[in-house]
Amino acid sequence: MNLHKIWLIARYEFWINLRRRSFLASMFLFPVFFIGLIAVSGALGASSATDISAYTAVGLVDESSVVVRADGTPYLAEMPEPFRLYQSEAEAQRAFEAGELDGYYVLRADFLTTLKPEAFYRRDKVFGEALTSYLVYEVLQPSVAAQVGNPDLAARLESPLSELEFYRVGNPQPVPREALFAAIFAPILVGSLVFIMTMNVSQFLMLGLADEKENRMMELFITSARPSEMLWGKLIGLGALGLLQIVVWIAIGIAFAATQGTDVLGTLATYQLDIGFLLVVTLYAMLGYVLYGAIMAAIGASVNTDQEARQTAALISLVGVLPLFFLISFFTDPNGGAALVLSLLPFTSPSGMPLRMAVTNVPTEHILLGIGLQLVTIIGVMWLAAKVFRLGMLNYGKRLSLREIWRALREGRQQIISARQTEEAI
Repeated sequence: MNLHKIWLIARYEFWINLRRRSFLASMFLFPVFFIGLIAVSGALGASSATDISAYTAVGLVDESSVVVRADGTPYLAEMPEPFRLYQSEAEAQRAFEAGELDGYYVLRADFLTTLKPEAFYRRDKVFGEALTSYLVYEVLQPSVAAQVGNPDLAARLESPLSELEFYRVGNPQPVPREALFAAIFAPILVGSLVFIMTMNVSQFLMLGLADEKENRMMELFITSARPSEMLWGKLIGLGALGLLQIVVWIAIGIAFAATQGTDVLGTLATYQLDIGFLLVVTLYAMLGYVLYGAIMAAIGASVNTDQEARQTAALISLVGVLPLFFLISFFTDPNGGAALVLSLLPFTSPSGMPLRMAVTNVPTEHILLGIGLQLVTIIGVMWLAAKVFRLGMLNYGKRLSLREIWRALREGRQQIISARQTEEAI
């Protein structure tokens, strides 16, 4: 292979795709949209977490003597709004049916054992977390404090432990909560970003090939470079474009976090992310990109239109996101069957292995086995992609079928071209 030609093709692919509106939109608008979605959902969640203004009257029946004494009088001098005390559940039910209440809580006789209040409400006035928390902190806890006679002691009984502090081995300084959060979610975020980049850039590769084949530019390229040189040039050029995309996404994320008063770099420095993990994620990302890029290149060379390429790309993408569908398995049983298989299979390990490494210590032999399986698969897929790539360039205007590709692998491209010409002549 001619390295100079590969460099020229890589440079061409980088700059031509960098100027595409679709790529610029994915590079800048995607993180902006994602950050906006997080900001809106966070604002809505924060407001709904404490807002109880929608409730005008809520009944409370105490069968456990936590809120009321044996004679029926409450421990609190005044019941906080919107709560109303009722002597029996039947009385609260009648008020509810008469429209006087939005609903009511019942503290059963075994409430101190179960610690679960029962709630009855209308469908249009669901008792959310905000109202239940208000019941706990404004009614139940003050009632317990009144019985104990010492509010500080009551608060200590409610929360007997102070905030836990976590330490890394060999470091006398406690690890901040933000660093603990980063320790769990940073690897997941990195793995997800790498996978999104891989699939996005691979699809650009496939769509570009389909477009070049459709507008007959492929005929010009084939006269100046070998198919293998074109394939590697496109993979390298678009891979560099993907790295640029990741850098831009991370920069936008850090800038947004800074506007919210979060020092991302300082937090990561405090936690001291494992360099070995970053190297493994980078290696899996590179291998995953080459694997999916070769597959997308073969698809792009075998179809005739962008529409056909997009339909096939959607199916290929489903395979890559399988680990995300099993996210619960990674958290609850990271060494179980599902997580183990998805972290080793070549087509799912680019995202599966980082997810697994985020929640457990993956044995070194598993990491090496996953890399080995990817390398073997890449060799086979690259060989197949080169064959399909070459055959697709020599069959302009034709959509290669699986049968024709199989015959090409068995008999060689010249025989297939001759066979196709014979079939068309007939």
